[in-house]
Amino acid sequence: MPPPDTPDQKRVAIIGAGWAGLAAAHTLQQKNFKVHVFEQSHTLGGRARKVHSRKLGRTIDNGQHLLIGAYVDTLRLMQELGLNEKKHFLRQALDISSLNQDFRLSIQSTLPAPLNFLYALLRAKGLTFSNKYKLIRALASLKKQKWQIPQAQTVAHWLKQQNQTPFLCQFFWEPLCIATLNTGTNKASMQLFAIVLQQSTDAGKQASDFLIPRVDLSTLWAEKLSHDIAITYGKSIQSIQMTSAGYQINGLDVDAVILATPARQCARIMASLPGSENQPGLMKALQQFNFNPIMTITLELEKNWHLPLPLYLLKTENPQQDPGQWLFMRSRFMNDAHSYRPEITIVISLANEWLAKDKQEIIQRVIEQLERQAPEKIPLPAVTAWDIITEKRATFSAEPGLQRLPNNTAWPGLYLAGDWTDTGFPGVLEGAVKSGQLAARLLTKHLIS
Repeated sequence: MPPPDTPDQKRVAIIGAGWAGLAAAHTLQQKNFKVHVFEQSHTLGGRARKVHSRKLGRTIDNGQHLLIGAYVDTLRLMQELGLNEKKHFLRQALDISSLNQDFRLSIQSTLPAPLNFLYALLRAKGLTFSNKYKLIRALASLKKQKWQIPQAQTVAHWLKQQNQTPFLCQFFWEPLCIATLNTGTNKASMQLFAIVLQQSTDAGKQASDFLIPRVDLSTLWAEKLSHDIAITYGKSIQSIQMTSAGYQINGLDVDAVILATPARQCARIMASLPGSENQPGLMKALQQFNFNPIMTITLELEKNWHLPLPLYLLKTENPQQDPGQWLFMRSRFMNDAHSYRPEITIVISLANEWLAKDKQEIIQRVIEQLERQAPEKIPLPAVTAWDIITEKRATFSAEPGLQRLPNNTAWPGLYLAGDWTDTGFPGVLEGAVKSGQLAARLLTKHLIS
């Protein structure tokens, strides 16, 4: 049970228990605030959480996530919670390979960044010297510009500017852009993509490392938060009320509030506040976000598929026939993999056109894709069971001109948190954590000033 309130202890509420809301809750609890979290579901983690699969009869994730070494705020938060990185992640240097390894980009150099990445490009398998030169020249141009791009520019426009070949666009830039921004190159913001490239290639030697979770996403850190944080599950908050001392939520009086929900839900909640009619710009900005889905397919296999790497880039020359973009060899890195049949996960980012498809048809297409691309001597084992998890609003569409909002609002003691706020990142987990921590710091300053 949480300890009783002390007379001078401030009480704060957080609406939403995704990574942003929980990062804020941890930061505020460390500052000795009385923290109460309201979550409409019954599981911590938001869009990065565990789910129970009836088809597989066990816990899986609602989506396969890949973190990188540049996610310093997330890793620092986990350290504060006393979590062991080696137990919770498989860390390895950047290694992107096709299934039969006719394409492979692998960092194996001890050189400092970004020289290690440039050396990896020079040694990359499956790229002509001309394509390697064009890639390196494009990245060098970005670095010379200090990774700053005109806000209105799309990735496709930048690629054309840089004279990137159709091969590079199809086999390198497009898969990378979709994987990191969940937005196609013709719509994606080049400035956000430049930030991704900077973090991956020019933010320190270990910044580009892959960190693959070994445990489910709720266990990763969300369920390790202090028991002093009160959490109300199954409660969807539709409105809040201002009081003379702060706010009231579901009958609870608090000194300050963080809204860590999707942008449109924030708009609905804030519409209940006095003066909201005087904030048309804010309300319009909260409604502007569009979202793209991600599908994660889990295939249970009859026996182990003895491929050497933990993840692979799948070829998508014909997107209608080859829906999968990334393959994760889940049995190679999950801590509890020995308890179940071998399994793999396949990620379909920007999955809009697959939403209306029959699930059995999607599974058949993915299996055929894997069978075509598998090494001849290591064929795909028989599939014994499967499940598809679709996160329909997985990330915001990272388009140019999107008005990302600050954490503070026009109402004193009311703050916003979420990967859609002005984090400088696209819709990634690190952005969510950063936004939650910043909102908590602003709230702290407000209450102690």
